Amino acid sequence: MESAGAQRGCLLLERNGVLQIEAESNVESKTLSVSHVSMTSEFGRDRLAWAIVHYVARTQENVVLNHVTQDDRFNQDAYILKHQPKAILCAPLLHQGKRSGILYLENNLTFNAFTPERFKVLQVLSTQAAISIDNARLYSELELRVQERTAALTQTNERLQAEILERQRSEQTLQMIVEGTASVIGVDFFRSLVRSLAQALNVRYAFISECVDAAPTRVRSFAFWEGDEFGDAFEYDLPGTPCERIINSKGCQCFPDQIQSLFPEDQDLKDMQVQSYAGIALLDSSGNLLGHLAVLDDQPLENESRTHAVLEIFAARATAEMERKQAEEALRVSETKFSTAFRSSPDAMTISTLKDGCYIEVNHSCLGMLGYSHEEMIGHSALELGVWATLEDRNTIQQRLQAHGSVTNLETKLRRKSGASFPVLFSAEVILLEDEPCLLAVTADITMLKQAEKALERLAEIGELAAMIVHEVRNPLTTISMGLNAFKKLQLSERFQEYLSLSLDEADRLQRLLDQILLYARPQTLQRSHLELNSFIASSLSTLKTPSAALGKHLKLIAATAPVTVLADRDKLKQVLINLVTNACEAVAVGETITVRVQAIEHDQIFIQIHNGGVPIPVEFLPNLTKPFFTTKASGTGLGLAIVKRIVEAHDGELRIESLAATGTTVSVQLPLTH
Repeated sequence: MESAGAQRGCLLLERNGVLQIEAESNVESKTLSVSHVSMTSEFGRDRLAWAIVHYVARTQENVVLNHVTQDDRFNQDAYILKHQPKAILCAPLLHQGKRSGILYLENNLTFNAFTPERFKVLQVLSTQAAISIDNARLYSELELRVQERTAALTQTNERLQAEILERQRSEQTLQMIVEGTASVIGVDFFRSLVRSLAQALNVRYAFISECVDAAPTRVRSFAFWEGDEFGDAFEYDLPGTPCERIINSKGCQCFPDQIQSLFPEDQDLKDMQVQSYAGIALLDSSGNLLGHLAVLDDQPLENESRTHAVLEIFAARATAEMERKQAEEALRVSETKFSTAFRSSPDAMTISTLKDGCYIEVNHSCLGMLGYSHEEMIGHSALELGVWATLEDRNTIQQRLQAHGSVTNLETKLRRKSGASFPVLFSAEVILLEDEPCLLAVTADITMLKQAEKALERLAEIGELAAMIVHEVRNPLTTISMGLNAFKKLQLSERFQEYLSLSLDEADRLQRLLDQILLYARPQTLQRSHLELNSFIASSLSTLKTPSAALGKHLKLIAATAPVTVLADRDKLKQVLINLVTNACEAVAVGETITVRVQAIEHDQIFIQIHNGGVPIPVEFLPNLTKPFFTTKASGTGLGLAIVKRIVEAHDGELRIESLAATGTTVSVQLPLTH
């Protein structure tokens, strides 16, 4: 609970259709109480905010209230009005889409207790809790089912014993079940069961099947007794067979004679010379269909009631074993998933004993991270191997594990076999393996993350330095430009007039370069609004026909067939358009056409494509065009396309440049659409 930021918490389970508190814990008092408190009781109504619990139960949605009394949905709840909790988290425990229970956490000391990071950890733990609850329920239900079936068997036995003439045969039947199935499991159990069933009812055939599909329309046998030996397993379609009647009825039915005339389309009945048939559906403890158990004979059935009773007895044993197999398979699959996740995890994972810290198992990522072999680590502790770079952190982790049973994302340092230390995020939780307390630990190497953080800090410093340099250069440049402009009023010779003109041009170029450097160095802060691209581009192109680069060139717009809207910064997007169209105009001769196309594509994206002819851009230049200060123009600064790329990416878009001799040059701006 402390990892999630909670002060107290409750686990709620549903019993007989009513939610009730099964367990309650308080971090401050370090108490854990197990109870069965119903919401209908006065004590239960005063334990938590039932309005929130009912909402979560109904919607199966998480509710995170970091300022409870400000939420209009629940602030009138009697519990909230009385106790004024500050933060509440209520989440369904879901496994395979079904609710296993509800977790209710509360903090009465601080607001905003349940952060997104803590909620993510809680979601992982909640999933494991849901699986554990479902497994516990499954095993409990299985045990109850066996008890119920055993009770039914006992009642049936008592009823059979009451019939004096059937007593001996009934005892023999029960003896066959016990002797035939008591010491075997799995396939051997079912083979022994069908043989014992055939002997108990004195019939020629007996088999047990499982459903192949959900409908079901097809079944598969996995144990078949035919006369005096076991037959091969078989699979068949249900339509037109007596088995279909059994499966659809989910009960027991007998056809004591003339079965072939009742099911004339079933060729197997004719081939096996079957005259009578009896079967019973096999249902699990939840009433779900598993398969069916059937007997067939080449003679009429003598006693339908006894056949029915015996089938029920054998079905109870068969169902219990099938459910045990399913639970065993589910456990095996769960263990396989854990083993696969353990082995293939990119993070280092280890399992060690809690008592002495010796490693029981480690994954390949751990071996690669620390530099040890599997044999060098198994049976040794981290302390022995010198894995901990600082013993203080190890002691801190031990204290937290003793207090809370887990540690989450603790930043520390470990030491490799080579002696080099490196930063990691360490998480661990106490688990039970064969009733022995063990520690499952996950360690993530954050060396690259730390390096990236330093690189980002360095880039930020460079950006600030660039802005400062631009500011320091711009002030004297302004003074120089003012002085040069003052010289224009003087009567200078033609030679010095040329010098002056050249100086002014260079001052203007330097001013533009400084402006672009400053624009590139600053973060791209956007003032977004809904922008209809067809009309926006049409308006922008009309202002681009007058600049010198566009004189004598034709600008053509191919608009999208329907209005298209994006969420964009109007001024920044216009800057992108001006830059790309100007570049296209500069690349073609007078009289040629520059085409701007707006085209909607799939996945809610839009393309703005600027196309021009002219000499193609060399292939080796294409990857460098958007890099700062790379230019193919004699008077270019090399920052135009770099700034365009940053603006496009700030809009969650993508910039692409293609240039071929056959098709010309196309610059594409891809942006997300807004509905």
